[in-house]
Amino acid sequence: MLLRVASWLFQLPGRLLAPIFRNRLTLLIFFMLLAAGVLLAKHHFSEGVQEESFTLAAPQNYVIQREAPLREARQHCVGPLPDNQGSPWPASAGYLHEPDWQTGSKLQTLTLDNQHNEFAVLVKLENATKQLLAEVFLPAASSFNIKLEPNGHYVMKVKNIHSGCSFRTALSVADRPDGRLPLTFSEEGPGQYHPISDREF
Repeated sequence: MLLRVASWLFQLPGRLLAPIFRNRLTLLIFFMLLAAGVLLAKHHFSEGVQEESFTLAAPQNYVIQREAPLREARQHCVGPLPDNQGSPWPASAGYLHEPDWQTGSKLQTLTLDNQHNEFAVLVKLENATKQLLAEVFLPAASSFNIKLEPNGHYVMKVKNIHSGCSFRTALSVADRPDGRLPLTFSEEGPGQYHPISDREF
């Protein structure tokens, strides 16, 4: 009895598929349906992989665009700068590039204060169009007076000569009623400093 049941089960696929393979048209339709099923499954799997890849890549784009905190700025530091592109650093604070103001321009004095730092700094001042207006060198524990337009808005870039680290901050003379700008490199307060790469400096 068991042998007869096993034999019947073994012959069952052939009996079911025999009518399909006996007719050429039916056979063609069978294989077309089979191919369509394979293509649909492959397309569905491909969409799933692309969606997962996009989901994983999104946070990476966010990391690139965000502002690097101070602890990550160390990778941009180029180390001590013993000279100014082959020339020795000045012994006292002063202009390396003096602003060219028109005669009769109304200007206001602003003191760059590096007195609380034990390292020299190189300061660049740019206008809204990223044009270099002035470049100033300040030794450690020194200060220097520059003249700027009272209503002007500037970008100030500062490089620590000892470490080679560079920073950037927005500068408005009107926001400095006392006429002093301490170079504190703080990430908080009105004069926030953001680390930048040597190429951006």
